[in-house]
Amino acid sequence: MDPISRRSFSPLPAPVPTAAPRPAPQAAVNGTSNANAAQTLGHVHKSGFDAAPRPVKAAQGTWRAPADSELGRTINGMLERLKQCPITLKGDTPESLFRRAILDNKHVTNEQLLAMSKVPFEKLDSGPETRAKVLEKIPNARELPVHQFTVAMLSAVTGIDAQKLSEACPDLGMTGAPNTPLLYAAKGERMQRSTALHDFTDYLRGAGIQGLNKAVWGVENRVLSAIVSAVGGGRY
Repeated sequence: MDPISRRSFSPLPAPVPTAAPRPAPQAAVNGTSNANAAQTLGHVHKSGFDAAPRPVKAAQGTWRAPADSELGRTINGMLERLKQCPITLKGDTPESLFRRAILDNKHVTNEQLLAMSKVPFEKLDSGPETRAKVLEKIPNARELPVHQFTVAMLSAVTGIDAQKLSEACPDLGMTGAPNTPLLYAAKGERMQRSTALHDFTDYLRGAGIQGLNKAVWGVENRVLSAIVSAVGGGRY
């Protein structure tokens, strides 16, 4: 064995400095808390037409019905179909107008909502004579946004195909009545929206949903409720 002093010496490589580990970035803290706003359902004596649409929750957790009940399932089906129509009149979609004027209206009963979902097509069909009168005065009635808006509302709550309903009822959304000299397509969106909602309630009243005009307009009579609608009144 060689003495230590005679062994060849190989210097060790200098240590490679290593970078100090960087501290992990601190997760951002969102200091904004989302508080659930309490909703108060009250009796309103003037129309909500000139107010911004109020957000209303779906059937889950509302005073109407639990989601797994017959009424809850019916309402959710209506709302899902209403969402399919993107047309707006004076800031309202068919869904927002239905929520505010019908679903959130305490004067509209749960029984009326269930009955709406069971209205047959034959109860809404305007008939060939009415169709002819409407199309003679307003040939493009079916192409107008107010007509499509009104059809979307009725189709959503009854489950009747929208195209079928439009073909049968071109008078939906037209202001006035086919059997009178007063029948026209309103130009202003406020009147269009008013007409759409009144046609919705009055057609369903004619189909057997008694009390719906009174629940929304304060009077059941077709003509008087139309006047209330035209001047911007209502009970929602």
